[in-house]
Amino acid sequence: MSEPLSAVVVAAGRSQRMGFDKLLTPLGGRPLLLHTLERLLRTEVPAEIILVIRPGSEAEMEAVIAPLRGQGDIRLVPGGAQRQDSVQAGLQAVADSSEFVLVHDAARPFVTKELVDVVLAAAKLSDAAVCGAPCSDSLKEVAEDGLVLQTIDRSRLWAVQTPQIFRTKLLRDAYQSALQAGATFTDDTAVVEKMGHPVRIVLYNGINLKVTTPADWKLAELLLQFGDGESGPGQLLRKHLHDMNNHLTPLLGYAYLMVMEFPEDSRPKKFATSIQASAERCQVTTADMQKLVRELFPRKAE
Repeated sequence: MSEPLSAVVVAAGRSQRMGFDKLLTPLGGRPLLLHTLERLLRTEVPAEIILVIRPGSEAEMEAVIAPLRGQGDIRLVPGGAQRQDSVQAGLQAVADSSEFVLVHDAARPFVTKELVDVVLAAAKLSDAAVCGAPCSDSLKEVAEDGLVLQTIDRSRLWAVQTPQIFRTKLLRDAYQSALQAGATFTDDTAVVEKMGHPVRIVLYNGINLKVTTPADWKLAELLLQFGDGESGPGQLLRKHLHDMNNHLTPLLGYAYLMVMEFPEDSRPKKFATSIQASAERCQVTTADMQKLVRELFPRKAE
């Protein structure tokens, strides 16, 4: 990557909906925060990580991230009362040499290199980009008494996630404008939109769960444990797919030889051609599955 990129990881929340400090609590044997930072470091994209934390939690956070010291440039910065205050604090600590800044929720532990790369590519085109997915649930506007006011057309609605990537100067200018206007935002792209700058959204179909509720916690724990260790189910699935691909390669060769052996329009040739086409489709499907497994259950070297 030619342009320097800094990451601002927002970890200053109080986990009110969870009922306990989710970032420092072990999830699958290690603190949730550690999973997120490890995955982000594996992307090998950020030149630095600015970890925005609650004021007064420096000692706890240092203890959590101690295993990562030496693997990358991670700096702790105290956050503010609101999310936008924390992001602004992180932005102030970003190196002036950084062309782009990535903002990511500390409670999203499934970030991958592919995800960061696709959002960064979009940010290079539009200066501001975010990953997300079209809304799949029906949406209702509801009154305070619980009665439905109307059904909202979801055809053009997307749910946005993080990472969100911006030209560093653009996001700094947008937050400065928001500060002067006294406006409050819970999403960084909304700050840029308010300034009048367009934001490009990119589809991401992989798992990018934000751990917010106890149900999210259980799901994240299952996903992390499923792929943990060389003997875990995730790594066994990786091995089986690798073996399947190794078996398909000679099968394709045999099918090609069979096709060449028989005369055109003969029944054996049609049969052999069908075998060859089926083997090719199986190989494509296996490759797609291998890619998905690498995203869900990456090894530390990947």
